[in-house]
Amino acid sequence: MTDDLMKSSGSRDAGNSTHADEQRLYPKVRFRGFDEPWKKVKLEEISERVNGNDNRFNLPVLTISAKTGWMTQEDRFSGDISGKQKKNYTLLHKGELSYNHGNSKVAKYGAVFSLQNYSEALIPHVYHSFKIIKETTPVFIENFFKKKDVNKQLRKYISSSARMDGLLNISYSDFMKVHLFISQKISETKQIDKIFEILNSLLSLQQRKLELENQLKQFNLQNLFSDEQRLYPKVRFRGFDEPWKKVKLGRNVKRIRRKNKNLETNIPLTISAQFGLVDQRDFFGRVVASENLANYILLKRGEFAYNKSYSKEAPYGSIKRLEKYNEGALSTLYIAFTPENINSDFLKAFFDTTKWYSHIVQVSTEGARNHGLLNISPQDFFEMSITIPKSDEQNNISRIYNLMNSLLSLQQQDINTTQQLKQFLLQNLFI
Repeated sequence: MTDDLMKSSGSRDAGNSTHADEQRLYPKVRFRGFDEPWKKVKLEEISERVNGNDNRFNLPVLTISAKTGWMTQEDRFSGDISGKQKKNYTLLHKGELSYNHGNSKVAKYGAVFSLQNYSEALIPHVYHSFKIIKETTPVFIENFFKKKDVNKQLRKYISSSARMDGLLNISYSDFMKVHLFISQKISETKQIDKIFEILNSLLSLQQRKLELENQLKQFNLQNLFSDEQRLYPKVRFRGFDEPWKKVKLGRNVKRIRRKNKNLETNIPLTISAQFGLVDQRDFFGRVVASENLANYILLKRGEFAYNKSYSKEAPYGSIKRLEKYNEGALSTLYIAFTPENINSDFLKAFFDTTKWYSHIVQVSTEGARNHGLLNISPQDFFEMSITIPKSDEQNNISRIYNLMNSLLSLQQQDINTTQQLKQFLLQNLFI
């Protein structure tokens, strides 16, 4: 693939391009055999609006996720939310595009996707939908909008007045004023499309491999740990045949009450079910903690915290260990503790299973949930029953757990590398 690419500066004598405007008409990286300047066009010059439908309402009903693209409403919202509005939905055909002008962490100024995996679908009429009629391809346009540079243009057209539906206030006519640079050769455009088709397929396969490795990890953990009903795990290391011992969590950990009273740390922490204990500024893009961190819990590296907030990924909250920072400040809504007389990695692995869920179910009820939090007292939490083996077996399980995490980390690094390559090509194959 890379053999067919070359720096555009290498294909022209630098002395032949003396004006900045002329330089901007050439991408930094090109396929061999293409040296013509690109041209600047407005979106309205190469597209037509798509709206309305033909009264067929048994088609897939889709929505745009800025992170993953087109999804069925069933998958995104656990149900079809179109309701009576479906009669106003837009009928989109394969290859046509929509701009979801909703603000999100992933796409601050909205996201554009072309329909590729469905021949037809119904999509919200509030999206700005259009089709390409000449000179380029829908995949090229979709990839163009993945470049962050276009945000400068979108920001210029977005009104500051708020919309009740949560969408950015940008009209279809203003959206069509966005300008872009396109190749004069459709063959060059299609080669660029092919590059990203290959990269997207690779990312999809890498992501699927990561999901399967995660499933394997969960399967192994569920079988390496015993529970209250069964004091013998399903899978054991050779040489271990004694029953595990049933104990109270509170007998093997110590609750942390220390406060950040001297402002030892200025890192406000939150718990993510996926990423663990992380800085709120990295996770939310802002601080959601109180301005005064002095009354927060001072958590140190290696200590645990329980976030009682529930979500689809963590229906009974999340219990994570601080690993990214030496210290951090944590809201007193969390329950913090440190291991005593138990292998810390073993405890971390246990909380990565679902075997502690049953206790949370027993001490909380749906009716007790308040403002997204499970209503569980520290006393009830530390009454949790856990089963533990002797230290040698704890150590073996910890080693297996850490090995599985290392393999997952390597797989995530592969994904990150491919994503970085994709971003590089987005910035250099396009103008």
